Amino acid sequence: MAEQDSGAAADPTSQASQLSVERAGLTMAAAWMGGRFYRTFRPVDEPSEAFDAVLQQRERRIGVTIGTLWDDEAPSIDPEFVELLSGDVDDDGGYAVWLPPGAELPREEPARSDLRVLLANGLAGLEPGARREVRIPVTLQLAKIQADGAYVSVTGGLSSNWTTISEGIDGAFHLDSRPLHRLPEEEAELDIIISRVRDRAALLNAEEVTDVRVHDYWLVSRLPAGAPSGVVVIGAPADLDPRDGVPIRRYFRRAVDRAIEQRRTGDADLSVLVLVGALAHMEDELVTAALKGMNPASYGALDLIVLVADGSVRQVLQPRSLPWEQERNSA
Repeated sequence: MAEQDSGAAADPTSQASQLSVERAGLTMAAAWMGGRFYRTFRPVDEPSEAFDAVLQQRERRIGVTIGTLWDDEAPSIDPEFVELLSGDVDDDGGYAVWLPPGAELPREEPARSDLRVLLANGLAGLEPGARREVRIPVTLQLAKIQADGAYVSVTGGLSSNWTTISEGIDGAFHLDSRPLHRLPEEEAELDIIISRVRDRAALLNAEEVTDVRVHDYWLVSRLPAGAPSGVVVIGAPADLDPRDGVPIRRYFRRAVDRAIEQRRTGDADLSVLVLVGALAHMEDELVTAALKGMNPASYGALDLIVLVADGSVRQVLQPRSLPWEQERNSA
């Protein structure tokens, strides 16, 4: 993702052959709108003076503002890694690696090449619009603090599951699960991780430490048809916690303000704000709650707000009316 100035998104249509975070978000939003409204929305390649991008639906112009839910400065993503990964993908088309919150691309070998192989294998064979979890081996640290007690204190990705891990445990333990950045979507896969922790705990004596080898579950997806070819890594700076509502509300309001300004200066039949977020799972999003906490007058000029994250799209603000419905009702 290129550096941006004053919070403005890079122009996603200035170079139709270039795949970027903004272009990925635009392509996914356009495909979602097509399925939602049963119409075809195509990006206009010519840059707009007012909007970040413009979608065409027959003779109608859809003005699009694109914002990210992190600071203007791009996260530290190794461009050489992305270029090599793009070369590993045999099929034409656009692909996205959704970097989990807190995760970073390794720069040292062999971890760098190992991750590249795993991601390339995960991207292989995906149909347009499809998504898939990729297992990334990680090592957790489990320590038995004392023989008495029956609980496991947990830091990191498994912290919300500490009660389940503690069931039937003999002794007091501490589990460092910070290497886990994204838990699997399937409950059975999560059960495997928890069982491995519990099995290792049963073998420990007091004041002993052991490794627990499990998997982190990164998400990859193939962008809808029409996206530029290549691979884009979508992720926020590692120090951003998407569960912290304060910065998310700030970034959201910044994007809304930009979208309102673009709507004021631009000519469009429909105004859309596309937000790109870095989430472990779409269910973690705080944008809907942030919208409910805002004065409706502050976003009333916008017709549609969607969030693109975790390889999927979620509607945040529903249109009050649509131009094709207005035309049909007036006919």
